[in-house]
Amino acid sequence: MKIGIITAMADETTPLYQKMGKETGKIKVAGVTIFKYEIDGNEIFLVRSGVGEIRAAMTFQLLVDKFDVDAVLNFGLVGSLDNRFDVGDIVLAEKIVHYQFDTSILDGVSVGQYDGNDSIYFTTDKFLIEKVQEELGEVLPQVVVASGDKFIASKEDKAYLRTFGAEICEMECAGLIIASQRNNVPLLSIKVISDKADESADVSINEVINRGLTRYEQIFPSVLKAVCNK
Repeated sequence: MKIGIITAMADETTPLYQKMGKETGKIKVAGVTIFKYEIDGNEIFLVRSGVGEIRAAMTFQLLVDKFDVDAVLNFGLVGSLDNRFDVGDIVLAEKIVHYQFDTSILDGVSVGQYDGNDSIYFTTDKFLIEKVQEELGEVLPQVVVASGDKFIASKEDKAYLRTFGAEICEMECAGLIIASQRNNVPLLSIKVISDKADESADVSINEVINRGLTRYEQIFPSVLKAVCNK
């Protein structure tokens, strides 16, 4: 299989580099560098998109057009909107709402609801989620993601995002899921909590990385196995 892996920031990519082994190729196209690896007979394309949903969507499309990938994995750090999560917890994105999309003044539909959708939510690939959960042998929380081009830090912003039923927030998933559905290429998004919902965490994103709290690189071999054997 051909599997694309997208991260947004360099710090999110570093843990995966350490698990991938020696690259078999490297190509720079459309402003991003794509690293190619071969693992158990599968072609893996690892790329850092940069922050934001537009860059994420462009990178997803690039992987489809240039390498005809069969699935895309997304790893990264997210903010928590739910007190049950602690820093370092791993979650699976199940539903995604693009909370900044708003055509309500024109058509009266709910904020976040795209034309052609009967809900404000986009759904990631259920089959891949089931396969990963089965392979890991542990139940990772499946969450609703609020995605938009804004770094969320204030209590007021977090309270607003909870009105969408969101449990975590970040800046890439909306672009990724739209590109996924347009291309009929499944998306699996695995996120690590980098701050607590009540803003009480005393660790920064850099500390999460340095202290090895990302943890997704530890489960990466199992995730890859599950996806490639789907």
